Amino acid sequence: MDTVLKLLIFSIIGLVAYIYAGYPLILVLLGIFAPRRGGHGGEQLPTIALIVSAHNEERIIREKIENCLKLDYPRDRLKIVVSSDGSVDGTNGIVREYEGLGVVLKAFDRREGKSATLNKTVLGIEEQILVFSDANAFYKEDALLRLVRNFDVEETGCVVGKLVYLDNESYVGKGESLYWRYEGLLNRFESRLGSVLVATGTIFAIRRELFRPVMKDVANDFQLPAEVASQGYGIVYEPEAIAYERSTYFFREEFSRKRRIVVRGLTGYNHLQHDFGGTFRSFQFISRKLLRWGVGATLPVVYAASIFLLDEPFFAVFFVLQNIFYIFAAIGALLRRGRVRTKIFFVPFYFVMVNAAAMSAIFAYLTGGRLSSWEKAETTRHIEEHSFVEPALRVIEGRKKITDPVKKYERIT
Repeated sequence: MDTVLKLLIFSIIGLVAYIYAGYPLILVLLGIFAPRRGGHGGEQLPTIALIVSAHNEERIIREKIENCLKLDYPRDRLKIVVSSDGSVDGTNGIVREYEGLGVVLKAFDRREGKSATLNKTVLGIEEQILVFSDANAFYKEDALLRLVRNFDVEETGCVVGKLVYLDNESYVGKGESLYWRYEGLLNRFESRLGSVLVATGTIFAIRRELFRPVMKDVANDFQLPAEVASQGYGIVYEPEAIAYERSTYFFREEFSRKRRIVVRGLTGYNHLQHDFGGTFRSFQFISRKLLRWGVGATLPVVYAASIFLLDEPFFAVFFVLQNIFYIFAAIGALLRRGRVRTKIFFVPFYFVMVNAAAMSAIFAYLTGGRLSSWEKAETTRHIEEHSFVEPALRVIEGRKKITDPVKKYERIT
């Protein structure tokens, strides 16, 4: 019995080691033998349609449009399109104020979800490159130039930009920022192979002729790279094409967001597994996504198995370390909006939180849960001071800037 438990524990430890270290190492080794990719900008810049997805974004859409209009790209080769998915607030009215500056509003009365709305928005667009963005993502001035230079390589069909989170000082925000730094590292390794697995929904581009209708319950940043790969084109990462976004602040927002991502990822792979771009990309999905999403289910197993091996010093110490880790996670949960800022607490907290969200998502998926619409996290949008009760909010001026000073908000109740 003890031998079985030991084998189980070491197998799970080995699996976790493969997910977070082994898979990246395989990518690095394969990348050594891969041909160099990437462009440096041709003589003629391609025409671009920058598509901004929006649903009830009156709090931030003006800032987004102003950001788009200030991008360093020839205006005669750039079309800014706002795809409004059943907005019932002031979003459409604000966008119409900019029609004289060439901003195009494609408003749809009935909310059908981001993917369905994108399908209708792309109809009639003839620009050579489609760039997809969200209303709460602000591009660095040269982001479009950095993206499109990669299309000088004919084999490149999709280019993924880099998302940088503006730190809001919460443990959730710090954890999300750390997560995206790790994801960016994987993107770099996969890019050497011309096979970045998924795009960053706030900033990625594809050739117009490679666009295929997106399924309503699949994220466009998941499906479109797979569609591009299945047509024989490469997907690369451009770390100098930067989009800034405010990270979520509250635990419930980030938990729900992670849960949605996993449900839609499982749904997407189920739909696309036979047309995912080849065996290697399926290997990537299993290694980078599927196995990682399953880590949460293994943690209670390891903990329970360790209890039966406490008479052995190694496993007794291992059991103590697990308890310390979970205690730190619990402290991180209690301090997630406090003044204490240390990785000792927020890393365990974030790790446990995302794995719990993944377990919840897997259960939802297996019981038939599907998602066709995306509920935005309100704390990633612009927040007006007067819209909250003063005692419940403290405003902290941020150090990083987009065009105006970024304000950070911290709940103190």
